[in-house]
Amino acid sequence: MSHSIKARLSAMMFLQYFVNGCFLPVISHYLKNHLGFEPFQVGVIMAMPAIAAILAPFIMVRIADRLLAAERLLAVNHFIAAACMLALFYQKEFWPFLILYFCHGMVFVPTFALTNAVTFHHVTDAQRDFGGIRMWGPVSWVVVGWTFGYLWLRGGGTGVHDSRLPQALVLSAIASCVLAAYALTLPKSQVERDRARRIAPSDTFALFLRPSLLLLCALTFLNAVVHQFYYYGMSPFLSQIGLADSHIMPAMSMGQFGEMFVMAGLGVCLARLGVKRALVIGVAAQIVRCLVFAAGYAPLVLVVIPTHGVCYAFFFAVAYIYVDQNCSKQNRAGAQQLFNILIAGFGNLAGNLFAGKTAQFFSHDGTIDFRLFWLTSAALALVIAVVLALFFKPEKAPAQEV
Repeated sequence: MSHSIKARLSAMMFLQYFVNGCFLPVISHYLKNHLGFEPFQVGVIMAMPAIAAILAPFIMVRIADRLLAAERLLAVNHFIAAACMLALFYQKEFWPFLILYFCHGMVFVPTFALTNAVTFHHVTDAQRDFGGIRMWGPVSWVVVGWTFGYLWLRGGGTGVHDSRLPQALVLSAIASCVLAAYALTLPKSQVERDRARRIAPSDTFALFLRPSLLLLCALTFLNAVVHQFYYYGMSPFLSQIGLADSHIMPAMSMGQFGEMFVMAGLGVCLARLGVKRALVIGVAAQIVRCLVFAAGYAPLVLVVIPTHGVCYAFFFAVAYIYVDQNCSKQNRAGAQQLFNILIAGFGNLAGNLFAGKTAQFFSHDGTIDFRLFWLTSAALALVIAVVLALFFKPEKAPAQEV
């Protein structure tokens, strides 16, 4: 792969995650404290992309590489996503916001898979090249967190009505437009149209009936619920413990710093620790950060945010790798798709609804008791860690089919 293609694909990844980094870190804070929605309403809205993650793949798989090449579909989706996000900027009522956010999710959520597909179309050695391209995703979160989140937001007022925070939606729409236009300039993908190579879906489902994978799926679902407590609660929590709007995105971007460093060394750590120990460490990091958040001491909260990288890489990335090791080349794509639906779809859906209901239950006079909120997620993570340590037994990877 030429340096020119690698640079262009890296720019695509940077823009893709820039779009997401504009609004995801602050959406719950915006909905609760700027639009005045109830905590459970916030959870329902934030669950919309999770529903999209379940439904959209069944639609997009019919279009991608059949009617449109991946980079062309990426452009179409981002143009529509930009229109939806711009409409959300002007929307202040619950039901219209909910419907528009769902529509945005239906076209935006598939773009993550599309950027991966475009990348895999052009890389010559995925194991060698993909990580160096994908790392520009968390880099963009750091950039948007400090340029928009700190430099731009601190120029606004401190009150709800004079804050610049709603402009995060506008910036996301602009970034989607830029990426849509940029995607049209990417080299055309070579489309594989050989349908004879597909395998029956039942074979892929049967893969997850193996004992270790079945238990891993159940624990991954539960850990995705715990993980979603972080995305739901973090920005309103930081606001409640005294951080200004302009400090929230930079503070949360430290999680992406942690992700970059942990992902860089994950291969070495996994070789030394093995799958089971790595998974336990990932859940243990969830417990630690939730307990520190529950204490509510701002300096310690900021110190522990970078453990987000450990929480994600040591559990979710390792789980993806374990699934990949236990499937054949023929059912690899289907297995990863199903596993991703479990995490980004059902796990995130249940996580946002449960986090919203928990926040609602522990709210008094419009203020969430975050100590009990974080302790709830820590307790669930503890159950996952215990079951994982006692009952998960990694199986030897089967020989890969040629």
